[in-house]
Amino acid sequence: METSEWLPVKLFTQSQSISGFVFHPQEDRLLDILSSTTVKRVENRGRFLELRDVRIQNSDGKEELLEDALINKDSVHLAATFDADSARGIGAKVGARPYPYTQKQTSRVIIRTSTYVVSGDIYRANNQYVWQVLEDMPSFLPLTSVVILSQASKAKWEAPFVAVNKEQIISLENTVQKESEK
Repeated sequence: METSEWLPVKLFTQSQSISGFVFHPQEDRLLDILSSTTVKRVENRGRFLELRDVRIQNSDGKEELLEDALINKDSVHLAATFDADSARGIGAKVGARPYPYTQKQTSRVIIRTSTYVVSGDIYRANNQYVWQVLEDMPSFLPLTSVVILSQASKAKWEAPFVAVNKEQIISLENTVQKESEK
């Protein structure tokens, strides 16, 4: 039996940070919801993401509280969760991995958008280069162990998981190979 919940997320756009709750079927990943793939709820399949209990912080310091909002996914630079396993779907289950399970290697990267500098770990299949991960689907790139820096305000956030909109990426730097790559 499938269960669902409302997942707390923080979305970072060009001029706002938007906190709220997105509908999250437990078998789906946040990445699937953002990329509109294998999503059970019709509202999350399109270009807009439905949020509940929304708090919008504008770059000018003004704040808005809304009951519901539809956010254009294309305008989202980053989508963060602050609970390590909350954004994961079926892969978060303990025990045997569903077929086909692919072992992945980790690389530390720095990503720049027009507004944020993001450092985190990217996962890639064996023999896959970082640039190939950027070229692959889905439209959002998953990172773990993330530090986000606002270039304008110098505000800093840490998050266990962030999905980066590939269309918002200006540059990506592969900084250090992890032990799993050596």
